[in-house]
Amino acid sequence: MGRSVFNSDALHGSFFERLEPDLPTTRTIDDSHQLVAVVGAIKRHIEWLLNSREGNSQSAPELGLSDFNDATGGSTDFTLKIANNIKETIQRYEPRVVVQDVEYSPNPDNPLELTFKVVGQLTLRQHNKEVLIELVLNGHNKHYDVY
Repeated sequence: MGRSVFNSDALHGSFFERLEPDLPTTRTIDDSHQLVAVVGAIKRHIEWLLNSREGNSQSAPELGLSDFNDATGGSTDFTLKIANNIKETIQRYEPRVVVQDVEYSPNPDNPLELTFKVVGQLTLRQHNKEVLIELVLNGHNKHYDVY
């Protein structure tokens, strides 16, 4: 049986990304691109988490966001509840980032979209890096996009 050697410079994708047959299982990248690659993987995972609904997973019933369909949009209490739910979900299910704050950022040009900014830290090779992730909830299809 062959011996497995861990290469600290190799970046492995998420579990689901590694199941994709067309993607290489290991990608070697330099330090300048590692942060971009890790943040990209985190953003994809956060988008998946936020578009999941609480109670839809039998193995983890608390996975995903609460259903806010019956709440009134635009009120401070409403956006604060969503921001807190986003923060709790990311803290619980995305261990690579430490969330410091999630804040609502109103967009007067598009009132059907709710925009939130996630401020946090990511540890990469024993160094903490600040990260800012923007989340936009599309009012038409109730889908979160992560930027």
